[in-house]
Amino acid sequence: MNDKMQEDKGIMKHPILIVGVGGDGPASLSPSVLDRIAPADQLWGGKRLLAHWASHPADKVVIGADVAQRVHHLTRRGDRRVVILASGDPGFYGVAATVLRVLPPEEVVIVPHVTSLQLAFARIGMDWSKAVLTSAHNRPLAEVVGWARRARTLGLLTDGEHTPSAIAQTLLAAGLPDCRAVVAESLGLPEERITDTRLAQLPGADFGLLNVLLLIQDNGWQPWPTFAPRSDERYAHCRGLITKREVRGLSLAQLALRETDVVWDIGAGSGAVSVEMAELAWRGQVYAVERDAENIAHIRQNVTRFGALNVSIIKGNAPEVLIGLPRPSAVFVGGTGGSMESILHHIDGAAQPGCRVVANLATLENLVQMLRVTRELGWRIEVMQASIAHGREIAGMTRLAPLNPVFVVSAEVGENE
Repeated sequence: MNDKMQEDKGIMKHPILIVGVGGDGPASLSPSVLDRIAPADQLWGGKRLLAHWASHPADKVVIGADVAQRVHHLTRRGDRRVVILASGDPGFYGVAATVLRVLPPEEVVIVPHVTSLQLAFARIGMDWSKAVLTSAHNRPLAEVVGWARRARTLGLLTDGEHTPSAIAQTLLAAGLPDCRAVVAESLGLPEERITDTRLAQLPGADFGLLNVLLLIQDNGWQPWPTFAPRSDERYAHCRGLITKREVRGLSLAQLALRETDVVWDIGAGSGAVSVEMAELAWRGQVYAVERDAENIAHIRQNVTRFGALNVSIIKGNAPEVLIGLPRPSAVFVGGTGGSMESILHHIDGAAQPGCRVVANLATLENLVQMLRVTRELGWRIEVMQASIAHGREIAGMTRLAPLNPVFVVSAEVGENE
């Protein structure tokens, strides 16, 4: 009788039991948990964990990088009792999330162990109640940089690509300060090793594959400001093609970026706006769209200088190169190359509902065109003019030197049908 026939006859499926295991295998589990593993018909897990249960009569299913594909078989398990063995807490960047994408919560029972990060803090005798615990495993380091700018104490799961050495190189290159760094290897295993050092000492260092990284900032450390546009002189740019700091501040305030936003910067110029949007949408992604080769070189330089790892540079003319980009939740328009109408129509068709759009316009003709097109599209729109002057010394006194006025146009895209 196949699984489909069994289900049709109402045979009850046993919940999937996901058990977190410590470094010493069965010895790390209570008798009651071991009793729940004993009747299993199938044991799933990595080779290292399954080796602890080599004498268990259940069928063994080795899982690794293919776990996302394999878990779909659990929907056809019939009345088999399946136990999944996982390291540490399976609900912390572990297999539990993968299983719960396939099965409803009522078909899953999770028995957690301590995470390797909890164990690492215990090994160095440190309270972790205010620490941020996250993962660099198969994840972009832009998010790690973002957390390192915000958290005094940070615990990181690593992997073979994002090693302590690679993470340290990235953080230092992004301008993060040197700090205490602890690498905890093979926790709970006979070869366990704790390396208590400094972040600046990690680049080039080798560690075993099973490790976690703790970063602890020195006394006097302060998190990065939430919103602080830099002076124009700190950015590489040419021919004055940079959105001035004060206008960047107004424009970014109008964009009201969330940390997970997907943002387009159309006509990115020097990339100053892209970099500062990336720091606000630090768990999202910014697409800097620019056609000029010299400007693109400056964008790359600025992205590297300020560690804006979540900026992707898109070379070419808008709106053509916008096709295929992820749908934006916010758009900054710094330049259109004479294609404003087609760009706005493309945004209208591609944007997420409620997408915020901010444009900087220097001429009345462009303002009139944008007002016409956005009204035709039914966008809600607001116009302000930014007239800014800087104080300059003259004969021991101060005069005001005005910048060219700029129109800052803000809009919200309606829900597309």
